[in-house]
Amino acid sequence: MRKLTKMIVGVSMMALPVAASAKDKEPKPVELSQDELAKIQKREIIAQTDVVFRSSISALQEMGYVNINASKDAGTITAETDAKSKLVYNIFWGFGKKKLTQVASVFVEPISPTLTRMSVKLQTVEAKARMGSSYSDGKPVVFGEPYNDFYAEFDKALAVRVADAAAPAVAAPVAAEPVVTPAALPAEPTQ
Repeated sequence: MRKLTKMIVGVSMMALPVAASAKDKEPKPVELSQDELAKIQKREIIAQTDVVFRSSISALQEMGYVNINASKDAGTITAETDAKSKLVYNIFWGFGKKKLTQVASVFVEPISPTLTRMSVKLQTVEAKARMGSSYSDGKPVVFGEPYNDFYAEFDKALAVRVADAAAPAVAAPVAAEPVVTPAALPAEPTQ
């Protein structure tokens, strides 16, 4: 029995470096510099502010964001992803809960009637609850992929709205007025 236990422990210890090296081989995303981050967060779009605003909300919905709050007058949209909390244990604090979500803030402002500036800020928020108190820590997302995902969904939504606005309005069919012909008139009584 002891030999079997030692063999199992030995095999599992040999497997650990293999699992760790497989994890190390995964390409890690490259962090953006402050200038690159500022550049990817802002865009100027040739479209009306209303179209950009609605397209932004649509993109967030397609990406799975929930709790979307939008103020058209202020030009702001905030949303967060839905995350499940997990139970954690800390030797000093005991049991608690941890929840990781991504928060998006979008600001849409008109530059001219047909030019709109959009600013997108993504943040990862880790909320923790321990012993009756809770707090959260937020860090800005400094990788390009989440921003590129947002812009891909935004571009799709914008294309649909721009195409709808450019399409000529098709008039609804109007019921034709009955045409009165001499044959349709009742004959006048003859005397």
